[in-house]
Amino acid sequence: MAEVTVSGVEKRFGPVEVLKGVDVDIADGEMLVILGASGCGKTTLLRLIAGLETVTAGEIRIGGRVVNDLEPKDRDIAMVFQNYALYPHMKVYDNMAYGLRNRGMAKDEIDRRVKESARILGLADFLDRKPRQLSGGQRQRVAMGRCIVREPAVFLFDEPLSNLDAALRGQMRVEIRQLQKRLATTGVFVTHDQVEAMTLADRILLMNRGRVEQIGAPMDLYRRPRTTYVATFIGSPAMNLIQGHLDATGARFEREGLSIALPTPRPREGGRPVTLGIRPEDLSPANGTGEFALRVGLVERLGADQVVFGDVVGGEPLLVRLPGAYSVVENDTLHVVPAPDALHLFDPDTGLRIDEEATRAAA
Repeated sequence: MAEVTVSGVEKRFGPVEVLKGVDVDIADGEMLVILGASGCGKTTLLRLIAGLETVTAGEIRIGGRVVNDLEPKDRDIAMVFQNYALYPHMKVYDNMAYGLRNRGMAKDEIDRRVKESARILGLADFLDRKPRQLSGGQRQRVAMGRCIVREPAVFLFDEPLSNLDAALRGQMRVEIRQLQKRLATTGVFVTHDQVEAMTLADRILLMNRGRVEQIGAPMDLYRRPRTTYVATFIGSPAMNLIQGHLDATGARFEREGLSIALPTPRPREGGRPVTLGIRPEDLSPANGTGEFALRVGLVERLGADQVVFGDVVGGEPLLVRLPGAYSVVENDTLHVVPAPDALHLFDPDTGLRIDEEATRAAA
């Protein structure tokens, strides 16, 4: 096991700056999930940790040792790839044993490690089969088993579930999380899927255009997003963002047809423009009239719950998540009220959370 430290890491491909000063400390035994949209730099960061790309600037440490100039085989890491990377002509046993044989490990020790890993992964009955005889989930387990037998300090996962169907992805998420906890090995997992990130991570590192947008526990990013980018990336459906301003006393958010009391008045910021954030699940039906009169355009029925798409006065789009049993009719007007402790305020120019803005200024 080992901690991983990334300090001021930059990466350029010619004139293109892909990573722009990334800093993160990954604790021993922690599962860090690197999350972000395509092209944000998350896979590049993983490949730098693995040694598959070279660092332009900055430093990477694994277990306290600087690894910038070390080959992948010397970093004490193991990587699970998106496409499994199994040898099709080899049986499961040989796929799992291949790397150990290349290292010249004793036959008895190889046999012990392969069989123990197969037992942990539920592959004991498949050691004599070839990859084509396995399901997608079983092949992914073989790929993980090939890493486990090496007993590495750090596991790296490069979107390993993206080729699986939805049901199998859910099952494999649970298995990977349980396995990582059982082995108590440091893990770095890259994905663009926020559900994977929320369910697998001890902490999430959300990236945006080569920079770290926010690092924290999954529910910290959900409950207290640092920017509007985090607010709309984490959560499904995305957070509603409504443009307006604070009243002169800083006690209410206002815009055409809306006036919402804030749980904590901000008298010093009275009159300033703000962006109000409200998650769809934090809006609930009101008796009679509420803070929002929503003109219902579409209802997406999902079974246990439903998402209502509509707009409020001024044509501002608004989404509301309701229990599936609640009766709502398209083209009707739905009155909803926000939970008072679930309001988020952001600066409309910087996108920064107003609380974060004050903290940064104090620093």
